[in-house]
Amino acid sequence: MINSITAINTWLVDIKTVKTSLLINLQQAGFNTQTTLGPEEEYTIKTLVQGLDNITTQMLALSTNREQFIQRSSFSERKKIESFLQKLFICLKQTSNTLELLQGQDFQIQKALPLCYKTEADGISQLPLVNAVEYLDQLKPYLRMLELVIAQERIHALSSVLETLLQKPIASYESVSADSELTEDQQNALELSHYLVKQAL
Repeated sequence: MINSITAINTWLVDIKTVKTSLLINLQQAGFNTQTTLGPEEEYTIKTLVQGLDNITTQMLALSTNREQFIQRSSFSERKKIESFLQKLFICLKQTSNTLELLQGQDFQIQKALPLCYKTEADGISQLPLVNAVEYLDQLKPYLRMLELVIAQERIHALSSVLETLLQKPIASYESVSADSELTEDQQNALELSHYLVKQAL
């Protein structure tokens, strides 16, 4: 049985792979990527595809810390994430397949509804991509939860660094000179740390 983290990562990679040429294919087919989508028209086709790329990239980065992911989420939550990602992948794959089929057909884009087109054989249809709005919105709360985990880890790491700095005498920091082959960024960071330590004391 594949564990939930592995399954989530697999779906994320699959989504990123199938999404790679989606925007270009939509444009080549004649769809206006500035057409609005969503219950409050909060997306355009372009920002939806970009949003999918952003959320999958972020979730891939966050899910690499398997231990934290498991500690901070329940099995039920991970299975829901997996389910939404699977639905999202199917939606994108079906959209990609439909665009390939339309390349050899005579069709007309219907401007009354987003991602709608009309063929002589099937009449009016809508690309499955329209459903991606729902799946993206369902994933956002889980992304915020995982971002909170990362934020807490960074705060903890920063607290540890500050605690270590505060335990050392100021003279030990001031003994580092500009001759120590530090880059300009490192020197600036060192000066900032001097300031912060002095302020803390």
